[in-house]
Amino acid sequence: MNFWTKESLVNALSDVEFYNLPEGFAANGLRVHQSDFTLGNIAVLRKPDEEIGIEEKFFNQVQDKASAILCTDEKYFAKYKLPIIKVKNPRDAVIMMAFYIRKIFKGKVVDITGSCGKSTVTKMCFDALEQYGASANTNRSNINFSIAWNMTSYNPEAKFWVNETSLGGGMELNSYLTKPDVAVITNIAPVHLAPKQTLDMVAITKAKVFTAMRAGDYAVLYKETDYYEILEKAANDKQLNIITVGEGEDCNIRIFPDDVNYIEVFGTRYKFSDFPIPKHLLIDSALVLGVLYSFGLPLEPAIEILANWSPIIGRGQVLRGEIYENCSITMVDESFNANPLSMTSCLEGFSMTYKNFPKVLILGDMAEGGVNTVSQHLSLVDVIKKVEPTVVLYCGEQIKVVWEELRRVFPGAYYKNVNDLIQELNSWLKAGDCVFVKGSHSIELFKITSAFRNSIKKQQN
Repeated sequence: MNFWTKESLVNALSDVEFYNLPEGFAANGLRVHQSDFTLGNIAVLRKPDEEIGIEEKFFNQVQDKASAILCTDEKYFAKYKLPIIKVKNPRDAVIMMAFYIRKIFKGKVVDITGSCGKSTVTKMCFDALEQYGASANTNRSNINFSIAWNMTSYNPEAKFWVNETSLGGGMELNSYLTKPDVAVITNIAPVHLAPKQTLDMVAITKAKVFTAMRAGDYAVLYKETDYYEILEKAANDKQLNIITVGEGEDCNIRIFPDDVNYIEVFGTRYKFSDFPIPKHLLIDSALVLGVLYSFGLPLEPAIEILANWSPIIGRGQVLRGEIYENCSITMVDESFNANPLSMTSCLEGFSMTYKNFPKVLILGDMAEGGVNTVSQHLSLVDVIKKVEPTVVLYCGEQIKVVWEELRRVFPGAYYKNVNDLIQELNSWLKAGDCVFVKGSHSIELFKITSAFRNSIKKQQN
């Protein structure tokens, strides 16, 4: 929807000038990077000495799609012969536009945060709400400024907005920006811990997602996370309705993970699937059902969507095909990132799902572990033993301590970098293997899954 007219821009921006703006101008939001630019967007452009916006050398990639240019210097960018929206500070302009569109939005807003699982739950929630009309930042851009430029492209006539939100830019400011009606906190875990930062401090900070919420709004919380009591107190202090998710009998929404899976919502039990589902995906699905329950929406259509939901690239996507001639394997791509909580839950889910198959683990450093990285890596030893893999391949400097503990327990090898691992990968794999790939993004295990994905595409063509 082309919401941004001259009138709405004047209402949103405190100090704005227009040049070459045609009669009846309308745009559908703005973008600060060329990679996700779509037809009708306003392009935020930056001069060489500026920080915010698309670099001029990349503008040719999107120029034919741009409805206008937002910048600080109309003379510098006049050569493109496009409408120009001049502002003093592009960052402030983006934030103000987001505040304005949120002010006029009459639907419901969901904010999703937590130490891990945010992107998955956000995409699941969007998929479940899309049939009713929804907008979301499913591109994993979750810091304050990124949320803002995503919001400028949201449909103000939709019934629901779904935001992934993190600590970047300040959780309180994020809450004031989005003004959520429902806040989901997936978990609390040791991710990006700064020196002297503790998990209770993380919980306190995450709970600030409630800051701009009103009494009677909803908090959907994973009850079995660390420091749940801090989240509960913060929600009660704001007089929010709390919906709890977990396996315990005291949870409002309970998961029953097994070969056949059930989810019970306030006493009503629904069959989720007739085949094993990783526990962390059941929890994520239950959190989404908590959101729909808070809105009074029917759960059956959402359960059907969630039960057949396909994980996104790097977040559990399952790939099947030949990795080399006559060697067909299954690969679970969890390569986007890793921390102790996500690594443990994903390994447990992989073990349960593929318990009757030969399992190969390709594990990289958990680079987000912070000051306790050695102990956090060593905590994986018992988890890996329970998986009972046929082969374990380790990649990165920090994961080496795990290799040293398990090198005599399971066949495998240690590699300092992913390029060395790739050269020998095929020698470790045989037909029928189920391969699990997970590590922090900086370890670049995505090179393995990307190459396999490309190989599958070639086979299909």
